[in-house]
Amino acid sequence: MTTKDFLLEYIAHAWLDGNGDGLSSDTPLLDLNIISSAEVFDLVHSIQAEFGIVVPFQEIKPDNFRSVDVIADLIDRLEKQ
Repeated sequence: MTTKDFLLEYIAHAWLDGNGDGLSSDTPLLDLNIISSAEVFDLVHSIQAEFGIVVPFQEIKPDNFRSVDVIADLIDRLEKQ
């Protein structure tokens, strides 16, 4: 499973009642209120557990959670550190 696949599946299950129809890697998650700013912390916890990385507090900002594409880029960057 790719990073993007994990994120799409997780978001669909956690916030869309398992229905990811219409959800794509470039869907604006915050703009469409698919996830709230508070729910970003739940997502961060899951990312840290799944990928074995630490998401520094300074990286937890709306720009880094706009879409699955952007979140996957963040994960990739943090995995390389």
